[in-house]
Amino acid sequence: MKFKSEKELLEYTKDIEGKTFKEIDSQHLLDTANLRRAKGLLGHVVESGFYKYPLNNDSHADFEELDIELKVTGYVKNKNGSLRAKERLVLSKIDYNQIVNETFESSHVLGKCKKMLIIWYEYDSNKEAKDFLITHYQLYDMENDLKVFNNDFEIIKNKVLDGKAHELSEGDTSYLGACTKARTSSDRTTQPFSDILSKPRAYSLKNAYMTGILREHINSKVITLNKYNTVEEYVKDKLRPYFGKTQVEILEKIDGRKYSEKIPKNISKMISDELIGKDTELPEKDEIFSKTSFIIKNLPIKENGKPIERMSFKTISLSDFEEEWEDSFWKNYFEETTLITICYQAVNNSKNGFRVLKNVKKISFDEYDLDEFKKTYDQIKLAIEKEDINLLPTSANGFKNQLLEIAPKGVKGDNAYENFFKNDKTKVSFMISKRLLIDKLSDE
Repeated sequence: MKFKSEKELLEYTKDIEGKTFKEIDSQHLLDTANLRRAKGLLGHVVESGFYKYPLNNDSHADFEELDIELKVTGYVKNKNGSLRAKERLVLSKIDYNQIVNETFESSHVLGKCKKMLIIWYEYDSNKEAKDFLITHYQLYDMENDLKVFNNDFEIIKNKVLDGKAHELSEGDTSYLGACTKARTSSDRTTQPFSDILSKPRAYSLKNAYMTGILREHINSKVITLNKYNTVEEYVKDKLRPYFGKTQVEILEKIDGRKYSEKIPKNISKMISDELIGKDTELPEKDEIFSKTSFIIKNLPIKENGKPIERMSFKTISLSDFEEEWEDSFWKNYFEETTLITICYQAVNNSKNGFRVLKNVKKISFDEYDLDEFKKTYDQIKLAIEKEDINLLPTSANGFKNQLLEIAPKGVKGDNAYENFFKNDKTKVSFMISKRLLIDKLSDE
């Protein structure tokens, strides 16, 4: 089936809304498919069953006459009723030997994926794939976020140019990820400026970005251009006038009150909320926040740059550990999330309130980190299955060279470990070990 215009394509596509994959599977591709295998077949069902295109693996766009690629992907409904993308959208393989000679404008990823027709379905783990309901379609144009994509492409390319393809991380970039793309965990490939073999990777639209464009579409939000390419860029811009000043000096300057006699325990958070914005306010401050997975953290550091304390995350839930690591919420979280760390330096062992705003560091996690995090995840999963508190990977009860620990997050007397198995929502959180933080903060 050929379409003469985008309008004609979209008019035809209207009829796909409200249908299940079973209703359009004219080639019976899903008759014997399980959920895992069906993931790659749903696009073929739409292509062959709805648009009547022969299945193919050529490099041209699916709607070649319009230079539009077809993508089929799922979303899930959160408990509060909001929607989020189920997963990243994989685009095309990264050729390490080719990317070093490309510009973003000449790249394969832009050539094939600049404009896409995205078919959205609601994923439900209690249903068979054939019964998933198709609810939305969206004509996506990368042009709306081209400045950020260009910056992301250059970050990926420069890492390959530096001979560090093996250190690529999805947390390096804002929208365009470099996700692993291998048949097995041991697959490796060559890179041009290093003898170290690297995991094969593909360009992808990151999970948070997919969630952002889905919500924009459903809410008919007016798309605005990004002022900033990264969250790090935004944070540095807001803090720039205050580098070298103490926490008290900064807070007194921005709210006009005196704090030197009584220092608020959360003074760093008060500064961040005022200068950068509260977490709930950030998506309104710049488009970059509504389409990225980020955490802004305040961290006290010693005069030598080493952290004074560990870094915590949100509390964990027992239900987070129902899936294997590869399909888990936490793997995706650590894989895609960028930590923007605001460092306050304790000069001459100065106490909280009198530490100096030193710098802003971006932290992301590479494949080695994720492999180590998996050990912690698996240990917690085992502890939950056996309901054995002694198996929990705490700092005192962990394993050798542990990079990710768990620790209570709450008030004293909560008995967080003793009550760990009693409720889904625990009072325990992940903590990055000081050893890993030292390593990340020393990276330039």
